[in-house]
Amino acid sequence: MADRIIYGTGGHARVLAAGLNLNAPPILGYFDDRITKPFIQDLPILQYDPHSFPNAEVLIGIGNNEIRRAIAARVQHKFGVFIHPQATVAPDVIVGTGSVILAGAVVQTGAILGAHVIVNANVTIDHDAVLGDFSSIYPNAYIGGGAKIGSGVTIAACTAVDRLANIPGVFEEDWSIPMDFSSTT
Repeated sequence: MADRIIYGTGGHARVLAAGLNLNAPPILGYFDDRITKPFIQDLPILQYDPHSFPNAEVLIGIGNNEIRRAIAARVQHKFGVFIHPQATVAPDVIVGTGSVILAGAVVQTGAILGAHVIVNANVTIDHDAVLGDFSSIYPNAYIGGGAKIGSGVTIAACTAVDRLANIPGVFEEDWSIPMDFSSTT
C-alpha cells in the first residue's frame, strides 16, 4: 500500500484521515490551497506541489463535486482509492481512481463507480448501479439496482433512488464511464 496525502483539510478530509489511519501506512500530511494552520495532529499542511511527497498517492478530501473535479484536473500525483475497512464491497465492483467508500457503506455486485466518487457512511448501492465521475452520495442514501447516476450528481442524505432510475450528469463532457440516458427505463 502506498503512502497517502489528503488534499483538503475540512470535515470530509478529517473523516477520510480517520479511516485511512486505521490501516498502515498512515497518511503523510495534507495539501490545501488555503492554509490557516501549519499542522493537523502533527501532520504538515502544505500548498500543493507536485514535488512534495512525489511517490505518495493523493486522495481529495473535499465533498464539493465541482471543486474536487477542478483539483483533480491539476494534481500531478497518482490518485489512490480508499475503501473503509468497515465498508462491504462485493469483489466484482469496479471502483474508479480517486474514489472513497466510507464506513458502513454497502456496494453490491456488478456496481461501477467512476473516478473521484464519494460514497458516504451507511450508503447502500444495489447491484449493477453505475455512478459517474465526481458524483457524491450522502449518508444513509439508497441507490437502487441498475440505477445510473451521472457525473457530478449529488444524492442527498437519506434519499432513495429507484431501481433502474437514470439521473443525467452535470459534467457530461468528463464521463469516463459510458452511459446512455436516451431511455428512461
